[in-house]
Amino acid sequence: MTGTIDQISQRLASLDRQIETMGDTFTETYRGYLKQLGQTVKQQIILSCYRICTENYPKRFLALSVSQRQKLQEDIQHLARQTGIDLNDLLKPIEQTRIEPEPEDFPDELEELLSETELELPDEPSLTPLEALTIWQEQLERSITRTLKSTNGNANRLLQEAAILPKRIPQAVLDAAAKAEGNDSGAANLLNVLVSASEKSTDADAPPPAITALMHVVAVNLRLSEIEFNDPGVSNWRGKLRELKQQFQALAKDYQKKRREQSIAEAQLAWKSTWIKDEA
Repeated sequence: MTGTIDQISQRLASLDRQIETMGDTFTETYRGYLKQLGQTVKQQIILSCYRICTENYPKRFLALSVSQRQKLQEDIQHLARQTGIDLNDLLKPIEQTRIEPEPEDFPDELEELLSETELELPDEPSLTPLEALTIWQEQLERSITRTLKSTNGNANRLLQEAAILPKRIPQAVLDAAAKAEGNDSGAANLLNVLVSASEKSTDADAPPPAITALMHVVAVNLRLSEIEFNDPGVSNWRGKLRELKQQFQALAKDYQKKRREQSIAEAQLAWKSTWIKDEA
């Protein structure tokens, strides 16, 4: 039995080394993916804003002064550059992976309290290579999605500040509309919907009732799936990541099987070590 346990332990150690090596491959593949994604997203931010200004709201864009147009264009270019940088900065070493709760898991009040309070927490359990790589990849994918969502909000906010998009439509409304079905604009990375909005006067002497109406809105809506589908470079890198993930899943399945065999073997040995045969 001891020999069997030793053999299983050796196999698990071998799998750990294979997973660590695969982690290095994942890192380099994601590096290439994020670089290509960053370049594509920069182009799509500018292209989406260009279409909104020239095809969807041309009169509003023409109503801007030359200096206002230039400022809007400069702000859009800055956002595009910063988004590319932010995407590349998402890549962190796997060994630094920690189990972190998602911010949305906490109410705003609790999140603020935790950020202002120094708590003595127990030491974090060490992660196996399998756990670390799994969590690392999940966190990275969530971060990519959050970055694109944040970019959508920032781009639409720039367009609102320039009076291209209606200012009274909050980004939360656009986010909700983007999740709904049947909001295909016909153009990549654009949201084309009818939303219900309440237009309230900013004049304190104005009558209090609000006017509610359906409003046609076209806004920036970068979507990872759409970007990967339309851009060959990003699609190619995503294909490499899928192949790696399939290999990783096979290793993970073997690893989990060996861990179960190890637990069973150790439990059987523990049983036998304390079992006293009934001589009666």
